[in-house]
Amino acid sequence: MAGCVTSALWEEGRFARFHEPAAPPNLRLFESTHNQDILVQYDEWLDVNEKLKTRTYWLGLDHASSNNPHKPAFVSARAASGLSPIYTYEASGFNSQTNVGLAAVISWNPPGFTLYSGEKVLGSYLLPVYEDSSATKKKILLTPLAVTADAGIVAGYLFLIYAQAFANGNGSWNLH
Repeated sequence: MAGCVTSALWEEGRFARFHEPAAPPNLRLFESTHNQDILVQYDEWLDVNEKLKTRTYWLGLDHASSNNPHKPAFVSARAASGLSPIYTYEASGFNSQTNVGLAAVISWNPPGFTLYSGEKVLGSYLLPVYEDSSATKKKILLTPLAVTADAGIVAGYLFLIYAQAFANGNGSWNLH
């Protein structure tokens, strides 16, 4: 019985708030002339307050994973200033054979894009979906209360055992 409130508090997903791309994500991509990185901008939706926020991060093509990057290192939206935009297309409007330079085809489920250089596919990338840190903070703040509740449950249980033993012994602490 001990620890049931505390363990319930620390269950996976308790108080979780998720950030994910909006629908539509309003995806914008920019090419850096200094390196091989791509600046990614999109609108993010927070499931709790349903607010949209523009997010911006660098996608390093030389070491990027096609897996969800979870929470990347976000930068200011002003980082796009002076960068060359990369054309984005719906799948039905893109022809890789006529493509010159960098272009991206937007995917919707899951939200992301496939990056092309001419006819060559450079990679497919998912937009970030991640849990924020507020859940852990709430759990840490509530842990002392949960531990106190667990102690109260244990104390109440022990009290009932001893009260039953006391009552069965006709007023004495005879535990036979």
